Formats: sequence, C-alpha cells, structure tokens
Amino acid sequence: MRFALRNHLSAIAFVAVVVSAFAQPAFADGAFVTQATKGAFFGRSPIPSPITAQSQFSSPPRGGVTQPTPETTVPATGGNFAGTLEMGRNNYVLQAQAGAGNASNVGILGGKHDSVDVLQHGQGLVSNVALIGVQGLNLDVLQPPGTAPVNMLIARLPNGMLDIIQPKGATPATIVRVGNTLVVK
Repeated sequence: MRFALRNHLSAIAFVAVVVSAFAQPAFADGAFVTQATKGAFFGRSPIPSPITAQSQFSSPPRGGVTQPTPETTVPATGGNFAGTLEMGRNNYVLQAQAGAGNASNVGILGGKHDSVDVLQHGQGLVSNVALIGVQGLNLDVLQPPGTAPVNMLIARLPNGMLDIIQPKGATPATIVRVGNTLVVK
C-alpha cells in the first residue's frame, strides 16, 4: 500500500512540475528580421505562452460531433468482409478478396511468428480459420471460384503435434505441405 501511494504522489508531483513549466512566460525572438540601428539593443522579449495547460482530471466536452474517419466514410465495395483477431506476438495476416460477397475470418490465439494468407477470388466464398497455440506456421488458404467453404481450427497439442479440426459434415479441405507452408484448397 505504501509503495502504491508513493507512486501516485510522485506522479502528481510530476504533473505539477509540467503544468508549472507551461504556466511561466516564454521568451522568443521576433518572427521578422529587423534592421539594427546604431546603438540599438536587441534581446529576448517576454511572450505569453500560447500553450494552455489542461488539467489531467478534466473530461472532454460531450456535446460535439465526432468526425468520421476516412475508412468509415467510403462504402465497402462488393459486399466483401475480412475480419482478423490476433492475440500473440509477431503474427502476420493477409486477406485478399476479389469478387463479391466473400467473407473471411482469421483468428490467432496465443501464437508466435505465424503467417496466414487468405486469397479469395470468386463470388460468395467463405473461410474461417483459427490457430490456437501454434508457433511458426505458414498457412495459405486459396479459394478459386466455386470452392467449398473452409472452416478449420488448427491447434498445437501438448505433445507438440498439430491437430486440424473441421466441423462435422463439412466438405474436407485439401491440405498440401509445401516446405514450411500448409496450403489449403
């Protein structure tokens, strides 16, 4: 308790020092070059600080309108959707879709150095891929036109083996190993 209180007090003291630094007048040279006259003296002049310190505990006004970001103002084309959830380190996901009505979801939970590429070219293609506890896996999901949906979960088992799970009744995916990459068709 004493340690936590000491940290809070030092943080408050730091904020007070920063606020007091901004509250002091600043000195600056003029914005324009002046011609020196004989016997003239030029020095620094006090200018009020243009920065106003804002209290750490103040809340922003709630009555304003939030401006939309560029990615939310442009409507999606073709009705494609790509979603990614990454919870790990140094993972890479690429989802490229050509056509219309395609949907792909990639989830990496607890993985490290995994790379997943989903390449869809067609109409109404669906892929859902989840990696759980996998490390260093390269996975390419290729979906040309007319391909069945790809739904799979790849998990690393306690013995180090990979387990690939697909829903019951789903069309089995063709998985080919090319070097260190698994290619799913």
